[in-house]
Amino acid sequence: MQTVVELPKAFSVRDDHEFFPIQHLLARLNPALKVVQVATGRHVNGGPTVFWGLVYCGAQPPSQKTVEAALNEAGFDFGHNVLVQASGLWNGNSEQNQSTSGFPA
Repeated sequence: MQTVVELPKAFSVRDDHEFFPIQHLLARLNPALKVVQVATGRHVNGGPTVFWGLVYCGAQPPSQKTVEAALNEAGFDFGHNVLVQASGLWNGNSEQNQSTSGFPA
């Protein structure tokens, strides 16, 4: 089965330990897909604080504007949350830029 997905896409999980299964699954589907944690905060509809992740393709991380658009589409509440963790994508933080899939880049 094939499908077309526009990347980057943002998602939220309740527990940060839920990132590893997502990273593993996406790396098995396509090794070029990267999954990084970019924020912690609430959804626009309220609820508890969740961990926000981003899926993108390729070696270069997406721009700040693109990440913000993906998070906005997913429901990240920019009125009450700040993208502190995502700054590592644009500041050259080697830990954030590495493939977090468990497989070599």
